[in-house]
Amino acid sequence: MKAIQVIATLLITFTLTNAVAQSNTQMMKTRTTKTFEFKKDGKTIPYRVTVFKTSKTPLQLKSEDEGQINQNKKSVPAQVTKLIYVDNDMWSDYDKYIVLRYNKDGDDSFELKPTERGFKVVVNKKNVEYIFGEGLYFVNNDDKDFFYVDEFDSI
Repeated sequence: MKAIQVIATLLITFTLTNAVAQSNTQMMKTRTTKTFEFKKDGKTIPYRVTVFKTSKTPLQLKSEDEGQINQNKKSVPAQVTKLIYVDNDMWSDYDKYIVLRYNKDGDDSFELKPTERGFKVVVNKKNVEYIFGEGLYFVNNDDKDFFYVDEFDSI
């Protein structure tokens, strides 16, 4: 009976391992925290911005390499989701979650820059600015088509 349990456990383990190994997407997760400050009514207010990044890249192979052992990957844009958490220890009114989604090409860059009224996110020269007390602001209306944005208060 014990031998049957060991064989069944090994069979399930190998089956699950094989199913996971055959996945056709590459997943990456990172976390970055930066501290900034903004001025309001003559006071300097510090805040932290933590960015949780999840990136999914579909794996596609070049059609001319079909049937070969070592196939080259096709360059495919990654689907990036960034959960941006704005945390202020003094006032909970400024605590926010922002979900930013976009398709990333290989040479795109993500930058978080402080401004006088909050901070801005720059991806491949496209901007979205977060202004404390007002919310999100698109500098260029064409950038609205690049980003998918959800904003909500922390609980």
